[in-house]
Amino acid sequence: MIAFAEAPKGRYDAIHYGAKVRPSKKPSQLTLAEIYRWIDQTPGQPHAIGNFQIIPSTLLNLQKRLGLPDSTLFSPATQNRMAALLLSDAGHQKFVDGKISRATYQNNLAKIWAGLPLASGKSAYHGYAGNRATITRAFYDEKMAQIFGGSQTRLAKSDGTGQTAPLTSGWRRLGE
Repeated sequence: MIAFAEAPKGRYDAIHYGAKVRPSKKPSQLTLAEIYRWIDQTPGQPHAIGNFQIIPSTLLNLQKRLGLPDSTLFSPATQNRMAALLLSDAGHQKFVDGKISRATYQNNLAKIWAGLPLASGKSAYHGYAGNRATITRAFYDEKMAQIFGGSQTRLAKSDGTGQTAPLTSGWRRLGE
């Protein structure tokens, strides 16, 4: 759902639409060092990159926290690990454990990803660098209910009939 709001067309190889100069290769084929070189060589343009539209300062922070060398490929697996850490930062485990509400978790996620709306329906970064919520809060609420099983705080898994059942295992190790 986050990728749908952030990079619906480019997915793991998405570049912010406002970037006039693109990297020499697809983002998923670049190392972190190559991404930083592209950023340094193209000042003044947006540099959000990948499936989760990670901005340069966040990229560096996540790289350090995950202990990734500059030679790390910005592969789908790397991007997923980075997103998982951001989900954790937003309070994923607290949400799963029932310590924060789904609405609070959604707002926390919206403070990380500009394409997700706050309860107001606007992006936390509305108007900054062209950012806006790319989905409505109603759509966001609906998808979160589908993913997490209605008002429950557990993940939902399809049972093949179109219905979903809560999934309760495996999410304590996000990003591994």
